[in-house]
This record gives sequence, C-alpha cells and structure tokens, in this order.
Amino acid sequence: MSGVSATGSANLGLLRQCVERLNAIKAAADVEPVVAAMSALTNLIHNDAENRTRAGTAGAVEAVAAAMRAHAGSAGVQEAACTALMQLTFKGAENVTRAGTAGVGEAVAAAMRAHAGSADVQNAACMLCLA
Repeated sequence: MSGVSATGSANLGLLRQCVERLNAIKAAADVEPVVAAMSALTNLIHNDAENRTRAGTAGAVEAVAAAMRAHAGSAGVQEAACTALMQLTFKGAENVTRAGTAGVGEAVAAAMRAHAGSADVQNAACMLCLA
C-alpha cells in the first residue's frame, strides 16, 4: 500500500487537474474559466490540510500568482486569486514560502491598487494578509 488513501489519491488527481487547467488558461482572454478554476481549487483545499499541501506541491501557488499578473485588470480574477491563496497559505509554511518566492505579496498589492474601488477585492486581499 502506498500510504495514500483512495480519497487522497482522487483528491490529488483533481488538484493536479485544477492546477493544469489553471496553467493552461491563466493568460486566456476570457477570465471566466480562470475564475472557475480558482474556485474549484479553493473548494478542494478548504479545510483540508493534506489537499493544501498537495496543491502547493502541484504548483497551485505559482499558477494563481501567474494568473493574477496575467489578469491584473480583472477584479473577479483578483478576488478569486486572493481567496485561493488565503486557503493555500492557511497554516502552511511551505505554501507561504512558495507565495513569497512567486511574488504574491507584490501581486496582491498591485491588485489592491488597481481595484481600490472594489470592496470584494479589498476584502479578499485583507483576509489573505490576515491568514
């Protein structure tokens, strides 16, 4: 036995699919699939430390940061990204390190400046900073 449960293996597969999808579409002209991929990722990692670790290992932090930079003008992407990053970095030192390396702090600051009038972006960014 590999030590990974059937549920854990299934979750790993889903997480990899989310990250692969996000990497494939992060610079797409249409932001809806980007937001949908981040929302799916957030749902998979919410309240699940193992999934947060798996997602980080699969490159989720870097993919979300890249999507933030590619869609700096989209409040929806910025809000979804901050929410995903909040879940990814919650009680996860490895993902916090990944976020620093990926330039998440700068991306979040840029999102807050670009979307100063969006309460949703401001709230999500502040929640990320508190995580």
